[in-house]
Amino acid sequence: MHLPLASPVVYVGIAIGVGTRHERRGEYGLAHFTEHMLFKGTRLRSSERIIRRLELNAYTSKEETILYALCPQAYARRALQLMCDIVQHSRFDAEELRKEQTVVIDEIHSYEDSPSELIWDEFEDMLFRGHSLGHGILGTERSVASFTQAKEHRFYAQHYRPDNMAVFVQGEVDAEALSTYLESLFPRGSQAVPYKHSYPALPELTESRYKRRRKDTSQSHVMIGARAYALTDERRLGLSLLVNILGGPGMSSWLNMSLREQAGLVYQVECNYTAYADTGLVAIYFGCSPQHEAQAIDLAMAELARMASGALTERELAAAKRQLKGQLTVSSDGHESYFLNAGKAFLHLGRVEPRERILERIDALHLSDLLATAREIFAPERMSTLVYR
Repeated sequence: MHLPLASPVVYVGIAIGVGTRHERRGEYGLAHFTEHMLFKGTRLRSSERIIRRLELNAYTSKEETILYALCPQAYARRALQLMCDIVQHSRFDAEELRKEQTVVIDEIHSYEDSPSELIWDEFEDMLFRGHSLGHGILGTERSVASFTQAKEHRFYAQHYRPDNMAVFVQGEVDAEALSTYLESLFPRGSQAVPYKHSYPALPELTESRYKRRRKDTSQSHVMIGARAYALTDERRLGLSLLVNILGGPGMSSWLNMSLREQAGLVYQVECNYTAYADTGLVAIYFGCSPQHEAQAIDLAMAELARMASGALTERELAAAKRQLKGQLTVSSDGHESYFLNAGKAFLHLGRVEPRERILERIDALHLSDLLATAREIFAPERMSTLVYR
């Protein structure tokens, strides 16, 4: 995929369709660990050579691993060559593997010391218990310590295949010439048909869940949320708008006005929506003083109930549409963020929807459809709660 951009620099990336949900029991954390090991040497290059050749970035999520770089136009081919080498010929040296296990275990300990981050993973574990989405990206100290060369090679061979990858480039380049060069970097005939993942049915969640975890924190950390629409669901855009109204980045969001500006209970409150291939997640997060915990939870639930009751007016909807369109326009000017979102969309959907088309679809959203979505997703009996204190 090529995205034109008049710029002296080029963004080059490879998206691999492997993440936390593709790990089997005993492999938890292996997708993220493999991402780390990609920088530790190939058949052609040592780890030092890789690091010195190009400033590479990478991240692992529940459903994909992304490897990318920003470089001058003249180095676009060099960047592609290096990344294609890494995703096809990594060696997983035994000594490097042992060193990286120590590094990742230290990362796990650091993460466990940050309850405002850790609570997101545990909340997903609650909602997707018994499902491949229901474990954290980093894995556990025990699982990471169990990784071997054999386990790494098997996982790498299974998932790091050309038909499970998408190459995406943003910049002022000769796309046809770059595509021809790219074909030379992979085995002949390997570009044929993209691999499509199939996932087992999601276990039904018949009732809300509540969990309280004892943590040595000065604040109560609270998550409230429910399962939501999948990546391919047409109602996804409407839900994104509702989430933006409830707890988006604007100071006028309903939750911010209620919990912070009016009640003075929290410093920050947010609402987020994450869509996966076959499901999704809507979640509210805030931290507050323990004595304010119950009141803050009640106020958050009241805002969800208000949204589901039809309190949103046509005038408020028009303002919310303008706000969301403005946010999308500004974010699309942040080239790296837009590039990464486009690469993810291309990997999972095989296309990138033009920004103009998204803005048109926002304008076409009707209040009645949004009300139906709010009543379905924000129903109080669907809301689960996790508290750290």
